[in-house]
Amino acid sequence: MSSAMDYIEKQIQLFSLKEKLQLLAYIANNVNLSEKEFSLTNAPRRSSGGLTGKFWMADDFDETPDCFKEYM
Repeated sequence: MSSAMDYIEKQIQLFSLKEKLQLLAYIANNVNLSEKEFSLTNAPRRSSGGLTGKFWMADDFDETPDCFKEYM
């Protein structure tokens, strides 16, 4: 049984996002799940600023590099 589930998981990983959403909609409409078991409201709330301090921008970001000035 495990090998069958592994195969199914590998096949689903190959799906596009649209196909995954269609599969999820099919399952939600055809499998008898209670509201509590299948609810996006139970997901943890996201907060902004999770990547604060992870990226920086150089002081000369807006300046054109010398090697590109001939194209402008």
